[in-house]
Amino acid sequence: MVDDFEAAEQFSKIRALAAPFIGAFILALQQGVVFVWDWGSTSSGALLQVAAWLFFAVMMLLLLLSGGGWFLPKKARALADDEPTRANRDRAVRIGFVVAIITCFLVVAVSPFEPLPAQRAAHIVASMGLGTAFLALGMGELSSYG
Repeated sequence: MVDDFEAAEQFSKIRALAAPFIGAFILALQQGVVFVWDWGSTSSGALLQVAAWLFFAVMMLLLLLSGGGWFLPKKARALADDEPTRANRDRAVRIGFVVAIITCFLVVAVSPFEPLPAQRAAHIVASMGLGTAFLALGMGELSSYG
């Protein structure tokens, strides 16, 4: 049986390796959704797409803010959430926020020339913010492990 220290160490290593891929997946998913999404439609399929994307985005936000490890024992989760991890996560959230704001500025600047539905604009902003935050978290965690 794995004790809490080993579980925390394994989880920390997995998180460090997975976070950049999660960020890349979010950014790639955003690109895929842009081309196949039926923007502005109120059909049941479009509403299902919106609900699925909202669920995914909220889960990614909770994962980023909490550090994950929801199924670990409480002690292992506390051990995995050490000082460098909290610093990396705080830095990643700041980077994601700045990227989201810059993306907002770009959307506003482009909108007179290429009007965007509100749904699409919000999707772009959230995806860019979450994606870059996970990339920053992963790079920070990987650099912490040398």
